Amino acid sequence: MTAPEPNYPPLSTREIRTLPEGSRVIVTWSDGNDGPHEYRVHWRHGEPYAQTDEDHRQGHVDLEKWLTYYVGPRRPFTRVWALAARRAE
Repeated sequence: MTAPEPNYPPLSTREIRTLPEGSRVIVTWSDGNDGPHEYRVHWRHGEPYAQTDEDHRQGHVDLEKWLTYYVGPRRPFTRVWALAARRAE
């Protein structure tokens, strides 16, 4: 799902490492991929990954969406923002 890029600063690598399982984030990847996308955070082998809702339903983790690898000096144009938790309806 594409989402608008937030108007507040993106998270640092250290802040990304504190996100709990299932947190909602918006990611703009350094290689584009048609703008910002909304994901949930999934932890695997001690590392946070971006996971789509469909991947979550299927139990699939795309290892190319390793959040802390792509942020910072390696990929300076990848940015991650935390979203507020959604209220239960």
